[in-house]
Order: sequence, then structure tokens, then C-alpha cells
Amino acid sequence: MTDSATKEAYFTDFNLGWELNKSLEKMGYNKPTPIQAMAIAPALKGRDIIGQARTGTGKTAAFGIPIIANIRERRPRYPKSLILAPTRELATQIRDEIQQLGEFRKIRVVVCVGGRPIDEQARRLRKGTHIVVGTPGRILDLYDRGYLSLDHVEMTVLDEADEMLDMGFIDDVEEILRLMPEERQTFLFSATTGDRVLRIAFNHMVNPKIVRVKESEEDRGNIEEIFHLVHPSERMEALTDAINRESQGQTLVFCRTKREVDSVAERLNSQGHHAESIHGDFRQSRRDKVMKQFKEGAIDILVATDVAARGIHVSNIATVVNFRLPDDPTTYVHRIGRTGRAGKSGVSITLYTMDQKYLLNDFKLKVRSHMTN
Repeated sequence: MTDSATKEAYFTDFNLGWELNKSLEKMGYNKPTPIQAMAIAPALKGRDIIGQARTGTGKTAAFGIPIIANIRERRPRYPKSLILAPTRELATQIRDEIQQLGEFRKIRVVVCVGGRPIDEQARRLRKGTHIVVGTPGRILDLYDRGYLSLDHVEMTVLDEADEMLDMGFIDDVEEILRLMPEERQTFLFSATTGDRVLRIAFNHMVNPKIVRVKESEEDRGNIEEIFHLVHPSERMEALTDAINRESQGQTLVFCRTKREVDSVAERLNSQGHHAESIHGDFRQSRRDKVMKQFKEGAIDILVATDVAARGIHVSNIATVVNFRLPDDPTTYVHRIGRTGRAGKSGVSITLYTMDQKYLLNDFKLKVRSHMTN
């Protein structure tokens, strides 16, 4: 069964208990977002959930609240819930929100990701935790070394499942799912639900409840899409002109290569902007520092590759710029979805060359399809 609409609800309707209600109140949450309203009730009843909604619509609380509500042990020895995310940054953000939601129930959460000392993560696991949040590779590494037990997991989440598959984690995800007890509750959340996502869902889920949030239901705000036809030799000049004239605030610029990211950031800084770059060659400590500065508004422009940007979940991005048109419409949808969140307006600026003109109609059709399916 698929749900795509719901009546107005309040968190108090879910009978979550005083601890969760107090956490939600402290976080300023009163009414659930559409994805939360549709997913929480069946999840609390033990149903497997497939949720389709883009990033920034409250998916973490949609699975985090049922997980916390299901926890009974005060002093856990082994994790009862495992949350998989495609990037270190997203895993860390999930950990942070789960800790806020579970503050008054004293929920223990351990984040397990690459780029950080594995011994420290093993030490935290030995102390006992209710919930583990991690990336597939590090989760398997900890399991193979005997630091992480999956035998007692009762609830599992695949967050941003489409991005995990796009990044080549399919085999790791499948293996992790096979290592856990068959009798468990599984949640899968994804911005898109293509054949690959549905295949992994139905191979590892039992009679899942499908909840889908259309863009119009997400209070998506208004994203103004601007397209500029440019000559290849004038792309940088076109970028700076577009940012100066059309950018509405904090800006995220997408580039194809790491070298291009560094070059664009350097040129923007030479023209008086405060720009930083982020890509896979940087150490995790630097990536964390840049992301913190961007979230706090200390950086005007962040220049990133698609892979690095998968870990960027910032609600106040006003403008997204495609320095080059991506190869496929799905990537375009993911990119422009970084702006116009939580009812705010946003601007998407795309630079394209004459030989890419034929692709624009395909991209625009994909955006319309994503909004109505």
C-alpha cells in the first residue's frame, strides 16, 4: 500500500512518552513533516517502511523517533539498531539528531565511519550502545575485526539508499543485511525509488509500507531555475557574473573534477568572494572544518564535486550553481534539491554549452516527473 497524503497531525498524537515529547519540544518540533506524519505511525506498529522524500524533509526523525520509542534497555551491551548512510558527514549529522531526540531517554549512539580512528570507535562499541550509525565500509570492517556485533539488531535503516547504490555500496549493503537477524524491522529512505532501490527493498523487507511525499507536499518552496548558454572559454566569467547578479545568499557550486573544484574556488577568492573547496582528497578533519564553517555562514560559497556534496545537508543554501551540466537528469535533480528547503525560496543556475542544449529538455522533464510521481 502506498500513502502520498495525510491529514494534519501532531507529535502528541503518537503517544511517544514524556521523554521524546520533551526532546521534540526542546528541538522546536510541534507538527510532523509530511514524511514523518506518514511513516511514524506504521513504524511504531512494527511495519517495514519504504519512504520516498528528498533530503531536508525530516527523514531522520521519521525513522529516529520509532527507533528511540522502541528502546527498552537503559544499559545496552549490543546495538539494537543500525543506521547506514552513504557518507561520513551524513552519518555524523544523523548521530547528532538522534542524540538530541534521545536526550531524555539517555540514548547512546556511536558513529562508525572511515577517516577516523577505528580503535576509538571500537572502544565506544565495547562500552555498549543502543544505536550504531555508520558507512557500509567501516561497519563491515568493525564486524570483520570482531568489534561490532549485529546479532541483536532489531531495527535497520538504509538512509539515502539511492546515493549508497550510486556510490557502489550495493555489495556491502547486501552483505550487512544478510549478517543481521532475519526477524527485524527495516526502514529504507530515498529521494528516488528506481528499480535498484526497490529490488534491494523487496529482497530484504516484509510487506513494506510505502510512503511517498510529492514535492508540492514538502512545502518545497520555489526554486527558480536559470540557464545560461556559455562559450566554453568564457565559463569562469559567466560563473562570476551569475553569482554577482543572481545568487541570493549562501551558494553551492558543483564541479566535475577535484582539480576544477580547486581552480574555481581559487578564482572566486581572487575576485573577493569567501569561497572554500571540498572533495575526496581532503582529510576528514579539513572536510569537517569546512562543513562547520559553511553551516555557520562563515563561508559564502562552497565549491564541491558531486561525491563530496553528498555529505552536505545544510538547510540554508540559497543558490545552487551547476558549473557544468551533469551527465544525467537524476544528478541534476539531486543537485538543485540542495536549495529551496523547508518552504524557503531558492535559485538554481546552470551553465551549459551549445552541444548540451538538447539535454535541457530531458532535465526539465525529469524535474517535473520527480515532482508528480
